[in-house]
Amino acid sequence: MISDSLRNQTTGFTQEIQGLLNGTIARHVQIKAVALQVGDDRLFMLGHLLDKRTLTAQRFRLKPRAPKVELWMDVSFQMRLDAEREHLMVHKSFIGMFGSEDAKHGLFHYDYERDKVDGYPDAHLQIDASSEFFGTLNDPKRDPGRSLAALHFPVGGKRFRPCLEDVIEFLVVERIVEARDGYEKFLETGRERFRRNQLMAAMRRDPATVDRFIERYRAAERS
Repeated sequence: MISDSLRNQTTGFTQEIQGLLNGTIARHVQIKAVALQVGDDRLFMLGHLLDKRTLTAQRFRLKPRAPKVELWMDVSFQMRLDAEREHLMVHKSFIGMFGSEDAKHGLFHYDYERDKVDGYPDAHLQIDASSEFFGTLNDPKRDPGRSLAALHFPVGGKRFRPCLEDVIEFLVVERIVEARDGYEKFLETGRERFRRNQLMAAMRRDPATVDRFIERYRAAERS
């Protein structure tokens, strides 16, 4: 059975993501959550109009600044409780930009997979691009023909990775998409919430550093 704590926290996160997208660069996005029982673990899959059978989220259309072109965004999350079974955490996430509803290749995508086992960074960025110079750097025996799009650029690890707000801001300030009036307040609120949650998680995992900071702060107050 899915715990009430996980369900309630997931519902709140679902509403946050939906409100963020609809308040900035999208319209009519409906983030759905599907509960899963995987062995002893409890998971939630989140995404736009998530299909309960395939567990696949649908892409949603954005309004690009360029005329006569399509732009689709793909956002999905897999959530679970942390080791203490108290706090919701992202186990996997995907944020990508594509030129059609079903295109296999697009502009870029951010991936996060906690404790990734294939040697690539847990949090990484892949850009669907080519580089003639990069082609000269490939080992002809091991990586012949490897493209720039195959590279996994690390982006801060599990604790300091970019959030959805960062990607939205990039799309707006680089004049790729049209934003809604007042979008900045959604970014500011969401980013502050994300960073605070990440800071709290880091503190829980490293109480010794927290103790040292508190002692140093108290010492500075006494001096």
